[in-house]
Amino acid sequence: MVKIRKIAEKYGNEMFENLERLVNTNSFSANISGLHSVSDQLSDIAKGHGIELDKRISADDPTRRPHLLYENKQRDDFYAFIGHFDTVHLPDSDFNKLVENGENWVGPGVNDMKNGLLIALYTLVILKELLPLEQIPLKILFNSDEEISSPVSKHIIAAELKNAKGGFVFESGRMPGDMIVTTRKGVIGLDIDVIGKPSHAGESPSTGVNAIVDAATIVDKLNSLNGIVAGVSIQCTEITGGTARNVVPDRCHVGVDIRVPDLEKQAQTLKNIAHLLEDENLVTSQIQHKINIKRPPFVKTEKSDRLIRKYINKASDLGFQIQETSSGGVSDANNLSSFGVPVIDGLGALGRFPHTKKEYMVKQSLLDRLVIFSSFFYELIQEES
Repeated sequence: MVKIRKIAEKYGNEMFENLERLVNTNSFSANISGLHSVSDQLSDIAKGHGIELDKRISADDPTRRPHLLYENKQRDDFYAFIGHFDTVHLPDSDFNKLVENGENWVGPGVNDMKNGLLIALYTLVILKELLPLEQIPLKILFNSDEEISSPVSKHIIAAELKNAKGGFVFESGRMPGDMIVTTRKGVIGLDIDVIGKPSHAGESPSTGVNAIVDAATIVDKLNSLNGIVAGVSIQCTEITGGTARNVVPDRCHVGVDIRVPDLEKQAQTLKNIAHLLEDENLVTSQIQHKINIKRPPFVKTEKSDRLIRKYINKASDLGFQIQETSSGGVSDANNLSSFGVPVIDGLGALGRFPHTKKEYMVKQSLLDRLVIFSSFFYELIQEES
């Protein structure tokens, strides 16, 4: 829509100035003062456009990290926008300022995902110019703990957003090309403790049970499960054990990262792992293990596919050829979609190399993605009115 593009361009310089301030304010997940600074900046941006963001601090969170929530209290029905403002870059890192590099902006969190916060917020700003506020069925959650698995905000999602008609997550768009994310694997943590028997490594090695050797056997067997269930990844990523070089080790811990594309394959994988670890003939040591389902898989459904088609078609009308992609990484889309909410992810600006010192955003894509999403969302709610 020509009108939406003109409104977006009117706010272009303001958006870029705000993005620079956000990126230049460190908001590492454990930097609580930095998280409050960024949340205050976001609140000020919203307030400047007549939008109130409510700062939420959980009573159960000893760190008192802030989260921001907007809701149209005049509507019972709503769509959900989600983004996070914590990053992985340490306060004392030498990668802490935004730098312009040709057509790209390079900086901590510029791609993952401070640009997406502004696309979400300015979508509401644009729609406020086109519709009465009470006609915009919306809740927005900006959280500060996504990079550490959303320990607090996942409960806010469950309490505030689980009944959304649809969910939109503004993680960065994917390159090469111009892609949104429509599926993500779920994450399971598996912790294995191998308990052997200590002995002197020189004088009586045969009387001990070497927990490290048995752990190596377990790692090999777990690795062999890769490929049995399509799309599942089982990676032994941590191993610790032993007390001294001259002692046969009686303890060894193995940490395992498991990624699953859907609940059916998750169930089959957990069954295969249980069968393996409960085999009394596997090793001599005792085995104790614990499963932690960290994030459920984000899968495409019929309802989400309808939203995806609408978004891609609207982008095509505007001259953009959007493609779909999946991700082995996780986001808040995993949590929201677990309630049956149809979700689209990767709606932020285009960029690459998140979590590295090469992280960048394609500058022009910030306005392009804002225009696409605002046009899509405007038509979506107009169809329902």
